[in-house]
Amino acid sequence: MAGVTISSGGQSGVPEGTGSSPSESQAVARRLAILDRGVERARRADWDVRQIMLVVGAVAMALGFVAIILGWYGAAHSAFLFQEIPYLISGGLLGIALVAGGGFLFFAAWLVRMIEENRDYNARLARTLDRVDRILDTVSPHAVDGFTTQLGNQPAGGAAPGASAGSPSPPPPSSTTPGGGWG
Repeated sequence: MAGVTISSGGQSGVPEGTGSSPSESQAVARRLAILDRGVERARRADWDVRQIMLVVGAVAMALGFVAIILGWYGAAHSAFLFQEIPYLISGGLLGIALVAGGGFLFFAAWLVRMIEENRDYNARLARTLDRVDRILDTVSPHAVDGFTTQLGNQPAGGAAPGASAGSPSPPPPSSTTPGGGWG
């Protein structure tokens, strides 16, 4: 991370760090180097984010359901109302939060899966289209030239070669059902 300068505005309008001592600059450079190494390590790690989200989501949902059941059990087996409310608040709300958070993680894992599948599909489609382009280029390089010369020799009306310019165009297809719809 050579050339990185960290500075903040000083009171005199001159940025700090320009007149700071060499030990402060070395400390900042050392911290930035440590941060850079940590970021590079995290980038190199082959973690499956979708799998992590599924596991954490499943654990959070399971703990949420356990908290809800424990909250209900505590509230159901107490004799006084003032003892029930803390059970319902701690067990019920914490449980609902954990279940909702786990559900969001499951949803996020599903979205990651959809994105991965979409990227794979798009890459496969691009490879297929490239292969079709290469095949068409090798099979018929002269067909394109012949087609463009035929287009250049067409009569002014845009009729196909061999058709006269004054011939009528074919009629539109007729409907086959009595009501006028297309069967």
